[in-house]
Amino acid sequence: MALKLQELWIINKNGLPYLSVQSKGLVEGINPMIFSGFMSAVQNLAEDSIDAIKMRNSKIMIVPVKEPIPFFVIGRAKTKEKDGAIRKQLGKIRDMFLDEFSIIIPTWEGDLTFFTYFKNRLTEQFF
Repeated sequence: MALKLQELWIINKNGLPYLSVQSKGLVEGINPMIFSGFMSAVQNLAEDSIDAIKMRNSKIMIVPVKEPIPFFVIGRAKTKEKDGAIRKQLGKIRDMFLDEFSIIIPTWEGDLTFFTYFKNRLTEQFF
């Protein structure tokens, strides 16, 4: 069975979420705005040295991207999922995001609806 993420966030280095996706069966998700700001602050304080946060029933894996545009791809999965499999999926998502938006993001004006079609693609493929 393929790995299914529980939640996904793509956030910029300042904590603004470009998008967040939550699996349909997830009862209680994490507020994307609060979580994005928290993760940005943690990453800035830790100077990108935190790559995972493990909890009782789930874990959060972080893939920082510095070039060509700085952002974070963050995924939450069940604790039983292998770290390598999670990182591989997050790497695919990072590459898809860069292919789609690396030229556009520097001039992007903050409209989050801009990412809706990409969020739908991610939902179909990874959730």
